[in-house]
Amino acid sequence: MNTLTPGGISSGQNEEFDKRYSARVPMGRMAKADDLVGALVFLASDASAYVSGQNLIVDGGLTAW
Repeated sequence: MNTLTPGGISSGQNEEFDKRYSARVPMGRMAKADDLVGALVFLASDASAYVSGQNLIVDGGLTAW
């Protein structure tokens, strides 16, 4: 089994929250829901047939520090 762990996703948070969160992310912004699509398609496709026990983190680099 594999998992997908997203970072913060922009969904109407107030401007101050967005600004402070984005300042902590190397990519400089919160994710859009569409930013997860490629990772989800990969995990759902045959391309990941031999991938097992992995946690794919899609967080703009937040946890890379």
